[in-house]
Amino acid sequence: MKDVLYFLLEVGKLKNIKRKGVTFYGIKSPDSATDHTFRMAMMVWLLAGKKKKIHIRKSLKMALIHDLCKIYTGDITPYNGLLPKEKKRRYKFVRSWRRLPLSQKRKMHIEKLKKEKQALKKLTACLSNAFKKEVLDLWSEYQKGKSPEAKFVSQIDVIENLIEAFEWWKKDKKFPTKPWWEHADEVVDDPILLEFIRTIAEEELEELEKLKRKKRK
Repeated sequence: MKDVLYFLLEVGKLKNIKRKGVTFYGIKSPDSATDHTFRMAMMVWLLAGKKKKIHIRKSLKMALIHDLCKIYTGDITPYNGLLPKEKKRRYKFVRSWRRLPLSQKRKMHIEKLKKEKQALKKLTACLSNAFKKEVLDLWSEYQKGKSPEAKFVSQIDVIENLIEAFEWWKKDKKFPTKPWWEHADEVVDDPILLEFIRTIAEEELEELEKLKRKKRK
């Protein structure tokens, strides 16, 4: 049982890993990787039940382990090593990073996966071979994104990011949610998740209407 205890102690460090995405727009207290993982798991539980061909237990496991590598790698983002130091130029860059050449994005993605896989192997080294294999197999399946569960959970990952951005926008209407909406539009195609995204959009429109009514007064 010592191996399980050691593993769980290491997993606990995930709560110290801060997610970087919103920090590029001036947010100083972003969600942790644990916050992100917990809400993803809740989303899987709530939404996967509406789909007939999704294995909920497998999807939950995938959501729980998908970011464990960050315990050792930190939050590797598409902006690593590319951000201008000057604040205005940095904001402009993160709004348009999707226009980077596809070859450059692929190279960065391959390097990221290599680092994360090494980190996951290090994290699971203390575990039994069976559990270690299950974790690594689930992570690899998630990264390849070909199984129904991997596709579903990876889209939920993107939507959870959008929810976080939406929460910050609710606090400060100057916060730009557009990059997260663009990402969701590119990635999400599951009918149930598209319906959920429309709910977020409706909430955003309602907030804007409230804001307009206040200004009129």
